[in-house]
Amino acid sequence: MENNIITISELKNLKFEYIKNEYVIALVDNQGFEILKEYGISIVDAINDLHQNLI
Repeated sequence: MENNIITISELKNLKFEYIKNEYVIALVDNQGFEILKEYGISIVDAINDLHQNLI
């Protein structure tokens, strides 16, 4: 198994922001419209919340 590092620029349908001491991750469509948005105290927490709401 390889250890691959993913850069944020490779995640084309996710928008990352840092607003008021909180990380915000939004799932966006091809036109840039936000479909789903989640928050967390870290990027990982925000991504995990986004993923949890999708499943």
